[in-house]
Amino acid sequence: MPQSHHIKKYNLEIIGRGSDGVIQIQPQAVDFGTITVGFNKTLQATVYNRSNCNIFIELKMAPKNEKQGGKTKYSQSELTTLTKVLGENFHFDTPKGIINAKSKKMISITFKPQLRFDFDINMVCIARERMDKDVQNKISQTKYQEAVVEKSFITVQAKGDYPLLRFEDVRNDQESIANLWERFNMTKMNKDLLNPLNESEKIFNNSDQTNQSMDELVRNLTSFNWDFGKIPIRHARARKVTLTMKNIGGVEAKWLFKLPNDSEIELEPWADPGEPTPEKAFEKHILDNKIFDVHPRKGTLQPGE
Repeated sequence: MPQSHHIKKYNLEIIGRGSDGVIQIQPQAVDFGTITVGFNKTLQATVYNRSNCNIFIELKMAPKNEKQGGKTKYSQSELTTLTKVLGENFHFDTPKGIINAKSKKMISITFKPQLRFDFDINMVCIARERMDKDVQNKISQTKYQEAVVEKSFITVQAKGDYPLLRFEDVRNDQESIANLWERFNMTKMNKDLLNPLNESEKIFNNSDQTNQSMDELVRNLTSFNWDFGKIPIRHARARKVTLTMKNIGGVEAKWLFKLPNDSEIELEPWADPGEPTPEKAFEKHILDNKIFDVHPRKGTLQPGE
């Protein structure tokens, strides 16, 4: 006789609770102040997960929206450029990861300006769906769109700047200021001082990291003539010219007058330095006899000094 199959049905009650996740960031505003281009500063912020579920988050810098005083609308090209600039100037120690329920995570934000610019932006915390690999492989073949939700943000202010020096005055008790200003090329020199460092100037500032000789380094720099005029060789007092400099930038400026023999290496008595060129011999004569003297040779100016 055929066996009869009995099907039993059971009703199961499944209880679960969904949570959208509550993220907060403290402090609500981060201000790096003014940092010299090429240098960096690191500040901390804490991300709190106030909810009962784990959340996968991602941190990024973004422009302020219209309600916050930002630009009304960005073109795709502008957004691409802005995203690239923000990525080059701001870095997170942990840009993405999971924050467990009812926990917090401290993050470090580093600002290393690559350009002279005033940043007034947001640090945004985005929540993303975190799926296992099998689910991701299945939905990748569909038109599924990942859910991305902005959970929280704080404001970030930072300014990148570099030292800017300007000659304010040039004086001598025998010459007019106007005459000295022209003979010392002050207008041209001040204009050049406003420009960012070119490649040759960057190499010169890091001369300890190059194999180029000092002559080669100096040859690539912009030169300016300072005309002291004619002075009798004998029975004449020194012509003293006083120049006044001002730091018109937003960061501390260190300045240095470097003479050609500052980088000379003292040779052993037995070493043969070779025959100097007429130009080098003349230059050495000027320096050895202290025909020109600069005082002070170096110093530091705070912004506005």
